[in-house]
Amino acid sequence: MTVLQQTLANWRQWQTSSERLVSMPLVVRELLGGKTNRSFLVACDELRAVVRVNAQNSQRLGIDRQRERLILQHLQPTGCVPEVLYSTDEVLVTRYCEGRHPTADDIQSPVFRKLLNDCLQKIQAVPAADLPRRNYQAYCQAYLQQLPQTDKIAARAEPILAVAAAIDGHQWPAVVCHHDLVPENVIITPQGLMILDWEYAALGHPQLDFVRFYGTDRGGLNVRGLSSDIERLAALQQGMDDLWLLVQNTCLEVSYE
Repeated sequence: MTVLQQTLANWRQWQTSSERLVSMPLVVRELLGGKTNRSFLVACDELRAVVRVNAQNSQRLGIDRQRERLILQHLQPTGCVPEVLYSTDEVLVTRYCEGRHPTADDIQSPVFRKLLNDCLQKIQAVPAADLPRRNYQAYCQAYLQQLPQTDKIAARAEPILAVAAAIDGHQWPAVVCHHDLVPENVIITPQGLMILDWEYAALGHPQLDFVRFYGTDRGGLNVRGLSSDIERLAALQQGMDDLWLLVQNTCLEVSYE
């Protein structure tokens, strides 16, 4: 039995807040577009949910499924994340969010920027003292240790590790940080913004999510003031993205051998 089939067979264990399931949900279709996992839209009566089957190389990509579950648990009261119905290390089931991704016009709109700022303020206000602050240098080093030790990799690693060490060395309040805040992970719903895919989340720099979304456009950075580290944060985010892609490609090459 596949993970998807097993998850559907365990439907009686799903924790729904407003519906009582009376039968096993059925798969409507696979949701395309994800780079790491496979996700499926399922339905039963009025309930529509997303079953995300986690990638087997999650740990290599810097994903901690237990930490993700804990963060989602902390964030449930904010209304800014999907309702969690069921989860294990292999799968996550959340309520399906009706809405749309922000367009380029949305992203540049002052109205949307305020919505995003307000949403992230709620998230950053959630206490999570049971989580350690992310050490960005160690996080990048964990990626690098999986890559071939070549001169080319070493040359790329040096500036990434240097900027990560600089960020780690500064004093900043650690907050719940998504670490992959892109338009594809934001849904505009009638109730407000919903932020999806928290698998890279951890306690991190309070402005990194804004930098991930807006780059160095300071007009989008309205939370906790403007930081002199904006350029460093942008370089760190780009470095982590580059390392993730290198590791992901290495994983794919190994899987095809």
